[in-house]
Amino acid sequence: MLVILITGLCAVANGGEPDNFSARLDKKATIANEGIERTIDTVLELAVKEYSYRNSKNKNCDRQKMLELLDDSLDRNLPTIYHSIYYNVVFAGPKNYKEVPYPEKGERPYSDLVYSPSVKVQSHGKEYFIGIDKIDHFFSHGATYYEMVGRNPKIPEEGLKKALELGHLQEAATWGLQRTKVKSYGDLSANYHGMFFWRDLFDGQPAFLKCENGKFVLQKKFKVEDYFHPSMDESLNCSSFANERVASRIEDVNKARNVSCPMVPADCQEMQKNLPDLVAKSILHSKCRTGQGATIEAASPMTTKDVIDVAQGVMGGGGNFLFMKLFGSKKEKEQGGVR
Repeated sequence: MLVILITGLCAVANGGEPDNFSARLDKKATIANEGIERTIDTVLELAVKEYSYRNSKNKNCDRQKMLELLDDSLDRNLPTIYHSIYYNVVFAGPKNYKEVPYPEKGERPYSDLVYSPSVKVQSHGKEYFIGIDKIDHFFSHGATYYEMVGRNPKIPEEGLKKALELGHLQEAATWGLQRTKVKSYGDLSANYHGMFFWRDLFDGQPAFLKCENGKFVLQKKFKVEDYFHPSMDESLNCSSFANERVASRIEDVNKARNVSCPMVPADCQEMQKNLPDLVAKSILHSKCRTGQGATIEAASPMTTKDVIDVAQGVMGGGGNFLFMKLFGSKKEKEQGGVR
């Protein structure tokens, strides 16, 4: 699975971001839970059937082989599951960047991106909005996080710290501030919560899959409220931007609509209270955690390869998780770092 994960890390597209502010103002938006759950359950059901077909002569439950079957559908950059959900749910708010209500003149923050539509979801009696780009983060990057904790169902803190750090490296580099000009804390949340899906495939209580008479059996269905989290909503868990120009364009339009981030401060307070302190400090923007904080963060000079090297070092068990890599390969060489 490691090779697949690294391939996914290499395939950095011009990843888009949603406009959850407009989505939240869509009074006609409908709950998308059922469509999301049905799509994910179908992928799992097909994987179980495919495994049984391929291994009909061998009565065994090989976790690695099952994971390989799920890779193409779940663990890819813009995977099959992303496209399936795209065509099987009703969007909330703008469906493409041309519908985002920003002036034609000047810089349109979403115009040069692969815009990501949003969906309305419901969990524990509350409604919130997530861009479907978070589906990719949930599955693909969540799988990377689970590799970084050693596929240990107890989620050891040392591995978790490194996984959370990797998320910030990605968002500061080509996954975020360098290209889209956005550092999405909603993405960081999706990465983190996706890790628990991969854990629960085999080691959940109950697990999605169990072995009966040498065959995998699906014993649990996917539920949005078990895995999706309000911190995936960028109108609650604010984003940072690479420069004042982009930030001010978004702020000006939101002021005209009399909205600001976080749109529901009480939800942020609840998230801050219920998340582990280490996690809250990593995946919640300071404006959500404390009500204060800058919205401008400098992009990192790290290349995609730099970030991949960090992930490889951790997942390979080596000593290459070097924090000097925060400054990129050129700076590292200047400081005498080893490549």
